[in-house]
Amino acid sequence: MAIEGIKERIIQAAAAEFLQKGSGGARMQVIADKAGINKALLHYHFQTKQRLYETVLRQQFSKLIDSLFEQLEKETDFDTWLQSLIRKYLREIMTAPGLSRFVLWELNSGAKVLPQLFKKCLADKGHDPSFILTTINRRLQEEGLGNIDPVHFLLNLLALCIYPVIAKPILEQILGSGYFKAGDFIASREEEIFKLLKQGIYRQNEEDK
Repeated sequence: MAIEGIKERIIQAAAAEFLQKGSGGARMQVIADKAGINKALLHYHFQTKQRLYETVLRQQFSKLIDSLFEQLEKETDFDTWLQSLIRKYLREIMTAPGLSRFVLWELNSGAKVLPQLFKKCLADKGHDPSFILTTINRRLQEEGLGNIDPVHFLLNLLALCIYPVIAKPILEQILGSGYFKAGDFIASREEEIFKLLKQGIYRQNEEDK
């Protein structure tokens, strides 16, 4: 089998193992067994478990990171810009629920890999980490919302998109899966997040005047 084919099998097997047990609990022998290769060949392609974990995270998150940066940079009116951010982020998370689990594993392990991955993606595009908050702040300023803290804006956006995915398996068992039919739920969730964010920041802006 071609080298790239072997590497892809390893990455797929490792992703399943890391999702289930995290980087700390995953075992290279188990990953090798799932990939159908011996452990020596696994170490030949990925010398350490940490290197393999970083490769898996990069593959899992690179598309999401690229698309988010693309949305941030779009020069559209504020409502369209905000709706596009919510839509892109929520749909990526909802259609790839493993992303939220990786985030949780990262948080539990001290979040050492994902921040570096984001920084590298930013650097590859010629930006430093301040680019995210600078862009958000510029859009808020242009909308007359200069008193809104871009950090809280970003945290609210992330929380409103990520938490429903984390809570969904529990709520499905309590409320029934009918409340979370994929297409209907994602579309209604997009609209709800947009209304909460927009109404919240405009109300705060008025109260602060």
